[in-house]
Amino acid sequence: MRHFVGFLSGLLLGPVLLLVTGWAFAHLRGLNAVQASALQGTGPVALAGLVGVGLLVALVAVPPRLTPMLPFSAALVLGGATAAALVRMHLLERLPVLPGVEGALTLLPLGVFVPLALVLAAPVFVGARWVRDDEDGPTKEEYFEGLYDEGEGDGRPRSSATRSEPVPAHHEPRHRLEDA
Repeated sequence: MRHFVGFLSGLLLGPVLLLVTGWAFAHLRGLNAVQASALQGTGPVALAGLVGVGLLVALVAVPPRLTPMLPFSAALVLGGATAAALVRMHLLERLPVLPGVEGALTLLPLGVFVPLALVLAAPVFVGARWVRDDEDGPTKEEYFEGLYDEGEGDGRPRSSATRSEPVPAHHEPRHRLEDA
């Protein structure tokens, strides 16, 4: 279930990365056109947006306990948008006018998002990302140790509620796990 939710979340993350990067690019390009510094006007906000994109990519790509489907589906969105910009740009020009679309449409045919898509696709190939290790749960030995009372010696499973009646013969285990 966590892989499915991660995949859907990544499908939302991809367009957010495109739009924020395109928005920051449009603002910085406007500052460059009037020969202004990146620290003037809306430049610091645009730089903060790019720093936010970098942090978001790092938080999605690096943590080992996170499902690899989240960065992978974001990489699919970025790679697919880049491929669509190279092959069928007229399809992307039909996108609704949102802040950042103009800058993203400028950056997509240049292939700027390809390295980002490769970084986001890399966690899929790390085998440890697919398995979740629950450190909070009992170990295998602790789990089996708690199933049987050591003091009784009759091999009956221990129950959470104390019983006064004996366990029927068909419920007794055939062999003890310690003997196996």
